[in-house]
Amino acid sequence: MLQTNLRQSVSRILLSGTALFWLACVPLTVSAAPPNLVGVFPLSCPAGASTNIKLKGKQLTDIRLAQLTAPGVSIKVINDQSLQITVPAETPPGDYDLRVLTSQGLSQPHVVQITAWPTITADEQADTPDSAETLKIPGGVDARFDHTGDIDWYAFPDTAGQTITIRCRSRSLGGSAEPLFTLSAPSGEEIAFASAAELEPALHLKLPETGTYRIKVFERAYRSDANSAYHLSVNTGPRLLAAFPALIPASKPSQLRIQGLDLPGVAEDSTQLLQQKTISVDPATDTDATQSVSFAATSPLSQGLWLQLPHTAGSVRLMTTDTPIVVDQDPENHSQTTAQEIKIPCDIAGQFPQPRDLDWYRFTAEKGQQLSLAAFGERLGQRMDLELSLFDDKGKLLLNLSDQKQAKGDATPVSAASLDPEGTWKAPQSGTFYLLVRDLYGVSLGGFERQYRVRITNRVPDFRVFAYPGELERKHGTTLHPGGHTHVALYVDRQHGFDKPVHIHAVDLPEGLTADDVIIPKHQSAAVLSIQTDRSLKPDILNLKLQATSEDQQLIRKVQPMTVTDAGNFTQVNTLAAGIAEPAPVVLTISPPQQPLTVGGKLELVAKLETGDSSISSPIELKWHTVMVDAKQKSVPLFKPTKSIPPTQTKSELTAILSDKLQPGEYLLWLSATTKVEFSPAADQKQKKAKPVPVSIVTNVITLKVEPEQNPKKPKQK
Repeated sequence: MLQTNLRQSVSRILLSGTALFWLACVPLTVSAAPPNLVGVFPLSCPAGASTNIKLKGKQLTDIRLAQLTAPGVSIKVINDQSLQITVPAETPPGDYDLRVLTSQGLSQPHVVQITAWPTITADEQADTPDSAETLKIPGGVDARFDHTGDIDWYAFPDTAGQTITIRCRSRSLGGSAEPLFTLSAPSGEEIAFASAAELEPALHLKLPETGTYRIKVFERAYRSDANSAYHLSVNTGPRLLAAFPALIPASKPSQLRIQGLDLPGVAEDSTQLLQQKTISVDPATDTDATQSVSFAATSPLSQGLWLQLPHTAGSVRLMTTDTPIVVDQDPENHSQTTAQEIKIPCDIAGQFPQPRDLDWYRFTAEKGQQLSLAAFGERLGQRMDLELSLFDDKGKLLLNLSDQKQAKGDATPVSAASLDPEGTWKAPQSGTFYLLVRDLYGVSLGGFERQYRVRITNRVPDFRVFAYPGELERKHGTTLHPGGHTHVALYVDRQHGFDKPVHIHAVDLPEGLTADDVIIPKHQSAAVLSIQTDRSLKPDILNLKLQATSEDQQLIRKVQPMTVTDAGNFTQVNTLAAGIAEPAPVVLTISPPQQPLTVGGKLELVAKLETGDSSISSPIELKWHTVMVDAKQKSVPLFKPTKSIPPTQTKSELTAILSDKLQPGEYLLWLSATTKVEFSPAADQKQKKAKPVPVSIVTNVITLKVEPEQNPKKPKQK
């Protein structure tokens, strides 16, 4: 049995090993938007070296801080278009998030790869076999498809019998390209072609002769745009490629079958390029043995670990679960008559080792029993289109689950289309039922690494909560302005009839930050958490943690961080980062009403206005934000809300009339405001009239408690 060690989780690494660099700069006006980091080049930084990378985006001016979520890394800001990243030799290879902080705010993250091999930047003249750029082995190259139909050539010398891995990445590193490549032998004969079935193709092969080999890289659709960058790597030596099952218990040892190249302890077989062996892993203990396996936590969207072997490149993601696991017994379950027995609840760890593979499972259910089914293939990084079908014992189709369609309305963290099916089912009678799992892409695809997961549980109410930048920074990063309020947007995904309030609170907030707990009412999914930043705080990038609990405290969930791309797509990230930028020029704070509120009654608030080294030159226009509903859960408005306040009053009374159709209960309320401010010139600048600058701000969030109306016979509102 191998020794297992739990390496510190990524979240802890991000907190303790984050690289930061900051510069003191003069304030800029708040009319500028937060930075929008859309690309970096090169895409990778080798461990044990310093790399200059160029930044691409908008509003990348006055960069004060740069952060890479990798342990031990240091960053020097060269200018507003470039950084120097120095990576110690001991920093673990992998993909990490890069963010930049300007005086106006924090950028969204962009992935940067740290490699264990030397990496060069391509010579864009290497467009013929004779001009091919030479690579070190092992080694890599960062390059671009500069024009439509661009082809890049690379060469490397090697010896007969050497096992190599060639891989080309783009999309997972923030690029837009879909690369393919071919390999030619020293004789000029093309001996290998990367599979078009893989978005980021890889080749594993043993070289047939000694000499100089050539790689031709091209975009499969011969397209080119500003983000058509890729990373090509050629590596030798032991490499871990896959493990099955990749779903293991969270609290006890498991036997895994691993696959790789030149695996330690496996006798060489001239007829088999890919090798396999069985290992034991236990994520809950640290058992002594002859070799070690180490883990690091994966995305917060799934419980899991990274499996790595000593003296072996590569890592494999393992998922962990507390639900009983069923391992696919391929090929015994390829028909309904030989269906594999499962018991509900369960997590199925499945595999499609051959093309056209079909996996059948059978289970019993009682009449009226409600089940929840969720499949994972695409969400595990597979090029896979899963389909789930339920049959009765006579072969009649009862349910078919396929792609999830894009939800109508505004985008949310759970509204995107997906090839992974999910759904619920109610047993029409007691008996035996059959589940068929198949991959619609599987007509021509199969392999040890083509794995899926199907989770089947009894349908019980549950929820998930996602956090991402508020409305003012939606496609950037969360920005904190000292003295002011900042909103973190929240979204509750209510599952299987969950209709209770959800309590959100910040965990271990960094010093100088405060946040009131938020109770999201049962009728509401979207809300915000308001963070107050002390005026004494200096430029920095901080990590926030939020936790969600149900009203009865029976369900406790980590709030899952997200970011929003320029296209409006939600993407999971490892940390909810927030950057401290310029002090807030205007702060507006509202106080909860002092008098009890009743349905149809008057809402009275007090708004406190604060300004720093600036003066307000125009009225403050207000917008009220709340989600109020009637007894049928339909939205009802506020009537006659105060729409503006004078710029000269430090305290103002705000009023609105509650609807007489309002359902009594608790409601969240906050305001957004726009105005124009004039900044005082710096002491060393000549006095001149400042030009007014538009400013957008948000207030804190308050909870309104509304009681039933006391005079139900009064005239109805119009």
